[in-house]
Amino acid sequence: MIKKTKISKIPTQGLIFFSTISTILSFFLGTLAFKIKSNTTSIAKEPKKTQIVFAAEKSTKPELKFFVMSFCPYGNQAEEVIKPIAQLLDNKATFTPLYIFEKVSGNLTDYCKTRTGNPDLCEQYVANSNGQLKNIAECQQLISDQIKQCTDETNYLKLGNNFYSSLHGRQEATQNIREICAFNLTSDKTKWWNFIDNVNTNCTADNADSCWQAQAKSAGLDTNKITDCFNKNASSIIESQIVETEKFQVNSSPTIMVNDIIFPPESAYTQDGTGALKIGKTVISQTKYRTPDAIKQAICASFNKTPKECKTVLPEVNTAPAAAAGCN
Repeated sequence: MIKKTKISKIPTQGLIFFSTISTILSFFLGTLAFKIKSNTTSIAKEPKKTQIVFAAEKSTKPELKFFVMSFCPYGNQAEEVIKPIAQLLDNKATFTPLYIFEKVSGNLTDYCKTRTGNPDLCEQYVANSNGQLKNIAECQQLISDQIKQCTDETNYLKLGNNFYSSLHGRQEATQNIREICAFNLTSDKTKWWNFIDNVNTNCTADNADSCWQAQAKSAGLDTNKITDCFNKNASSIIESQIVETEKFQVNSSPTIMVNDIIFPPESAYTQDGTGALKIGKTVISQTKYRTPDAIKQAICASFNKTPKECKTVLPEVNTAPAAAAGCN
């Protein structure tokens, strides 16, 4: 199921400002697009394409890591795709959810200046806005408003001297923590997957703090234990997740890894959408990379001794995500 998500809350004025930035960059992006198109044409004329092969290191019990954000729609879709694989392979493989956080150490004002426009460039922004910005004063006011919103501490989870958030706001960060707590507290992962399904269906980044408990109870989880875990371990949980995302240089939800190798590899994608990836004796087309059976095959190819469950062909889910879409 897909969360009813609001990707971001950018006021109309903010949208105008970002549109202006896009205008300034359009020439460069156009040039890049031309180069990509030219390069794609050149590749198409090659007599043979290089065969991309996925081959993670084999192990007795392969691990699938999946990095997500609790209210990223593409991450939610990946969870729906991974769930039947986890149910099929059960304890023969390890399935580890990891969450993407953002940490601000110290001064919010300094941090926010790096995340908004530069008021000293307003003359340039106005000149390239096609009339969307009336004058320099309006541009400077927009930037000032954005900095004010960014420096609002209520948009963050403050723990000690640090501010934490996630792409879709503070409540996404708090829900990330709760989902980690729930995963660690229950040995019956079916309950955890049901909790994820419930939240994906019924909660949003705007109401998660008041919505999650009913979803957890419906899944058979102990909400008191989850709350206690949150209160005692929130900071250490976030820091442990940041260690993992930095170790693997992950910033996009979803990012999937089999035995610490990204699946699918970036090299398996082509601009024209005709990419293919070989896993064992099977060739998977680019449009099928994020399907249950493709990811299952990547895991199964990583066993020292392949279990019989790997012979099962998993059907596609109804909401299979786009081949390379993500939140970052």
